[in-house]
Amino acid sequence: MCGKDINSLFNDKKLSAITFSTAEASFAIPLEQVLYIEKDVQRNLRVDELDEFNHGVITFQNNTVQLFDFNKLLGTKNHQQMMKALISKLNEMEEQHKDWLDALENSVKNNMPFTQALDPGMCTFGQWYDKFETDNEELTETLQRFDIPHKKLHTLAQELLGLNQEEHAKAISDLEQECVNTLAELTHLFQLTKERAESSIRPIIIFVEHNEGKITALRLDNINDIVNFEQRNFCEDDSDKGILKSKNEDFVIEGFLRDGDHAPLMLINCQPKCPEGSEQVT
Repeated sequence: MCGKDINSLFNDKKLSAITFSTAEASFAIPLEQVLYIEKDVQRNLRVDELDEFNHGVITFQNNTVQLFDFNKLLGTKNHQQMMKALISKLNEMEEQHKDWLDALENSVKNNMPFTQALDPGMCTFGQWYDKFETDNEELTETLQRFDIPHKKLHTLAQELLGLNQEEHAKAISDLEQECVNTLAELTHLFQLTKERAESSIRPIIIFVEHNEGKITALRLDNINDIVNFEQRNFCEDDSDKGILKSKNEDFVIEGFLRDGDHAPLMLINCQPKCPEGSEQVT
């Protein structure tokens, strides 16, 4: 017999586990199966086209071990990719608002028609802003601060375009004063949001032990906490389809752990029990 079944994972019906999450779900790995944790400082060797997981190689205690990106195992984007995409989008949105202001300035100063969106919910940024969601609390707080100055900018445009029909000189003066202040606030928020997106990228590498002493490493987006679970809060998964069911026998989803009012976590067993009649291959 090899590996551990559910009952042997729970010691006195309790299990300590490291919890982490991806963009789509939360997971837990038994603490006893984790050998070491370190920040990802990109000291690994990437191996392209080696197998379907495109894993890397990293050193651990003077030995080389396989390094898997957990998101690649699941076929999902990692946090770093999502944050880089967000920063790129914010750069794009910032430039579009500068172009929007240039168009407003040209309209007021030269009495040209203004063809940009006056409704804050109809401009490119407003449409993106209303739909974008993140579970990162710092990013959420920063993004919420865009609402007032963004709406103020669009309201200002409506007022200036109306004023320009009667008091051209005052419209130009108000434009120069108000737009500088509002644009400065938006520019600050764009910069702050990009900085928070960048600082949220904190990948972690954990080294885990499998059956027969085999060791591999996992690159994770984050580590949330170390949590103690009761066995009564575990629900076994006996299905033959789903996450990691057919991709890697070293990482097996045994079932689900309930963590208070939070969404259930998928329990990963790195030392799964071998099927009856089979032998462990090393």
